[in-house]
Amino acid sequence: MKNPYDYLFNGVGFVFIDLLFLGKADTDILPDFIGYLFFAYGIHLLPSFHNLKRWSKNFAIILVVLSFFVELDRWLGYRILGDIGVQFMQFLFIVFMYVVFQLLLHIHKNKPLEAKTFRTYQKFMAFMLCGFVIQSFSINVNASMRENVHFIGSVLQLLAFLFFLFYFRACHKYYKKTKVHSLE
Repeated sequence: MKNPYDYLFNGVGFVFIDLLFLGKADTDILPDFIGYLFFAYGIHLLPSFHNLKRWSKNFAIILVVLSFFVELDRWLGYRILGDIGVQFMQFLFIVFMYVVFQLLLHIHKNKPLEAKTFRTYQKFMAFMLCGFVIQSFSINVNASMRENVHFIGSVLQLLAFLFFLFYFRACHKYYKKTKVHSLE
Protein backbone atom coordinates (compact mmCIF):
# COMPACT_ATOMS: atom_id res chain seq x y z
CA MET A 1 0.00 0.00 0.00
CA LYS A 2 1.16 3.52 -0.72
CA ASN A 3 2.34 5.61 2.20
CA PRO A 4 -0.06 8.57 2.61
CA TYR A 5 2.56 10.55 4.53
CA ASP A 6 4.81 10.67 1.47
CA TYR A 7 2.06 12.43 -0.46
CA LEU A 8 1.33 14.82 2.41
CA PHE A 9 5.03 15.63 2.68
CA ASN A 10 5.27 16.26 -1.08
CA GLY A 11 2.22 18.52 -0.85
CA VAL A 12 3.81 20.61 1.88
CA GLY A 13 7.01 20.82 -0.13
CA PHE A 14 5.25 22.06 -3.25
CA VAL A 15 3.26 24.65 -1.30
CA PHE A 16 6.18 25.96 0.74
CA ILE A 17 8.99 25.92 -1.81
CA ASP A 18 8.95 28.47 -4.59
CA LEU A 19 11.62 27.71 -7.19
CA LEU A 20 11.82 30.44 -9.74
CA PHE A 21 12.52 29.65 -13.40
CA LEU A 22 15.48 31.62 -14.78
CA GLY A 23 15.18 34.16 -11.98
CA LYS A 24 11.76 35.36 -13.06
CA ALA A 25 9.63 36.29 -10.07
CA ASP A 26 6.43 35.09 -11.70
CA THR A 27 7.30 31.55 -12.82
CA ASP A 28 7.23 28.91 -10.10
CA ILE A 29 8.65 25.52 -11.10
CA LEU A 30 6.80 23.79 -8.24
CA PRO A 31 3.29 25.28 -8.49
CA ASP A 32 1.13 25.18 -5.39
CA PHE A 33 -1.85 23.55 -7.08
CA ILE A 34 0.21 20.39 -7.66
CA GLY A 35 1.02 20.40 -3.94
CA TYR A 36 -2.68 20.55 -3.11
CA LEU A 37 -3.27 17.63 -5.48
CA PHE A 38 -0.68 15.68 -3.48
CA PHE A 39 -2.56 16.67 -0.32
CA ALA A 40 -5.88 15.48 -1.72
CA TYR A 41 -4.44 12.10 -2.72
CA GLY A 42 -2.55 11.68 0.56
CA ILE A 43 -5.69 12.46 2.54
CA HIS A 44 -7.58 9.98 0.37
CA LEU A 45 -5.06 7.28 1.38
CA LEU A 46 -5.36 7.98 5.11
CA PRO A 47 -7.23 5.24 6.98
CA SER A 48 -10.28 7.03 8.29
CA PHE A 49 -13.96 7.31 7.50
CA HIS A 50 -14.49 10.43 9.55
CA ASN A 51 -16.18 13.57 8.19
CA LEU A 52 -12.88 15.40 8.67
CA LYS A 53 -11.36 13.27 5.93
CA ARG A 54 -14.10 14.19 3.50
CA TRP A 55 -13.93 17.88 4.45
CA SER A 56 -10.17 18.09 4.24
CA LYS A 57 -10.09 16.31 0.87
CA ASN A 58 -12.78 18.64 -0.52
CA PHE A 59 -10.94 21.63 0.94
CA ALA A 60 -7.75 20.47 -0.81
CA ILE A 61 -9.61 20.25 -4.12
CA ILE A 62 -10.99 23.77 -3.65
CA LEU A 63 -7.45 24.97 -2.91
CA VAL A 64 -6.24 23.28 -6.12
CA VAL A 65 -8.65 25.41 -8.14
CA LEU A 66 -7.99 28.65 -6.25
CA SER A 67 -4.21 28.26 -6.31
CA PHE A 68 -4.35 27.46 -10.04
CA PHE A 69 -5.98 30.84 -10.65
CA VAL A 70 -3.46 32.61 -8.40
CA GLU A 71 -0.60 30.92 -10.27
CA LEU A 72 -2.23 31.70 -13.62
CA ASP A 73 -2.53 35.31 -12.52
CA ARG A 74 1.20 35.36 -11.72
CA TRP A 75 2.19 33.55 -14.95
CA LEU A 76 0.22 35.87 -17.21
CA GLY A 77 1.29 38.97 -15.32
CA TYR A 78 -2.20 40.45 -15.13
CA ARG A 79 -2.04 41.00 -11.37
CA ILE A 80 -5.82 40.89 -11.13
CA LEU A 81 -5.61 39.44 -7.65
CA GLY A 82 -2.26 41.04 -6.82
CA ASP A 83 -0.67 40.38 -3.45
CA ILE A 84 -4.09 39.93 -1.88
CA GLY A 85 -4.49 36.63 -3.74
CA VAL A 86 -1.20 35.34 -2.36
CA GLN A 87 -2.04 36.45 1.19
CA PHE A 88 -5.53 34.96 0.92
CA MET A 89 -4.08 31.63 -0.24
CA GLN A 90 -1.65 31.69 2.66
CA PHE A 91 -4.54 32.24 5.07
CA LEU A 92 -6.52 29.41 3.47
CA PHE A 93 -3.45 27.18 3.74
CA ILE A 94 -3.30 27.81 7.50
CA VAL A 95 -7.00 26.96 7.86
CA PHE A 96 -6.48 23.87 5.70
CA MET A 97 -3.56 22.73 7.86
CA TYR A 98 -5.76 23.13 10.94
CA VAL A 99 -8.28 20.71 9.41
CA VAL A 100 -5.51 18.30 8.35
CA PHE A 101 -4.04 18.31 11.86
CA GLN A 102 -7.47 17.63 13.35
CA LEU A 103 -7.79 14.65 11.00
CA LEU A 104 -4.33 13.39 11.96
CA LEU A 105 -5.16 13.77 15.66
CA HIS A 106 -8.30 11.71 15.06
CA ILE A 107 -6.31 9.00 13.24
CA HIS A 108 -3.49 8.83 15.82
CA LYS A 109 -5.76 8.92 18.86
CA ASN A 110 -4.46 6.52 21.53
CA LYS A 111 -1.47 5.63 19.38
CA PRO A 112 2.24 6.43 19.85
CA LEU A 113 2.09 9.38 17.43
CA GLU A 114 -0.74 11.21 19.20
CA ALA A 115 1.51 13.27 21.50
CA LYS A 116 3.93 14.13 18.67
CA THR A 117 1.03 15.10 16.43
CA PHE A 118 -0.37 17.45 19.07
CA ARG A 119 3.01 19.06 19.84
CA THR A 120 3.73 19.57 16.15
CA TYR A 121 0.25 20.99 15.65
CA GLN A 122 0.79 23.56 18.42
CA LYS A 123 4.21 24.65 17.15
CA PHE A 124 3.21 24.67 13.50
CA MET A 125 0.13 26.81 14.07
CA ALA A 126 1.95 29.25 16.38
CA PHE A 127 4.80 29.84 13.93
CA MET A 128 2.58 29.97 10.84
CA LEU A 129 0.12 32.42 12.39
CA CYS A 130 2.88 34.67 13.75
CA GLY A 131 4.64 34.67 10.38
CA PHE A 132 1.38 35.35 8.55
CA VAL A 133 0.45 38.27 10.82
CA ILE A 134 3.93 39.78 10.60
CA GLN A 135 3.99 39.51 6.81
CA SER A 136 0.47 40.87 6.47
CA PHE A 137 1.22 43.96 8.51
CA SER A 138 4.67 44.56 7.03
CA ILE A 139 3.09 47.00 4.57
CA ASN A 140 2.39 49.32 7.51
CA VAL A 141 6.08 49.55 8.42
CA ASN A 142 8.51 52.13 7.12
CA ALA A 143 9.85 51.18 3.68
CA SER A 144 13.40 50.86 4.96
CA MET A 145 12.31 48.25 7.53
CA ARG A 146 9.70 46.45 5.41
CA GLU A 147 12.09 43.84 3.99
CA ASN A 148 13.48 43.02 7.43
CA VAL A 149 10.03 42.58 8.92
CA HIS A 150 8.94 40.45 5.97
CA PHE A 151 12.10 38.35 6.38
CA ILE A 152 11.27 37.70 10.05
CA GLY A 153 7.80 36.45 9.06
CA SER A 154 9.35 34.21 6.42
CA VAL A 155 11.80 32.73 8.93
CA LEU A 156 8.94 31.93 11.32
CA GLN A 157 7.07 30.15 8.55
CA LEU A 158 10.23 28.28 7.58
CA LEU A 159 10.50 27.04 11.17
CA ALA A 160 6.90 25.82 10.95
CA PHE A 161 7.81 23.97 7.76
CA LEU A 162 10.79 22.33 9.49
CA PHE A 163 8.62 21.18 12.41
CA PHE A 164 6.22 19.71 9.90
CA LEU A 165 9.08 18.02 8.06
CA PHE A 166 10.33 16.32 11.25
CA TYR A 167 6.80 15.25 12.12
CA PHE A 168 6.22 13.58 8.77
CA ARG A 169 9.55 11.89 9.00
CA ALA A 170 8.43 10.35 12.32
CA CYS A 171 5.09 9.35 10.74
CA HIS A 172 6.90 7.75 7.82
CA LYS A 173 9.10 5.74 10.20
CA TYR A 174 6.07 4.68 12.23
CA TYR A 175 4.22 3.66 9.09
CA LYS A 176 7.15 1.55 7.87
CA LYS A 177 7.74 0.04 11.31
CA THR A 178 4.17 -1.13 11.79
CA LYS A 179 3.92 -2.39 8.18
CA VAL A 180 0.16 -2.49 8.34
CA HIS A 181 -2.18 -1.39 5.65
CA SER A 182 -4.34 0.48 8.10
CA LEU A 183 -3.25 2.68 10.95
CA GLU A 184 -6.50 2.00 12.80
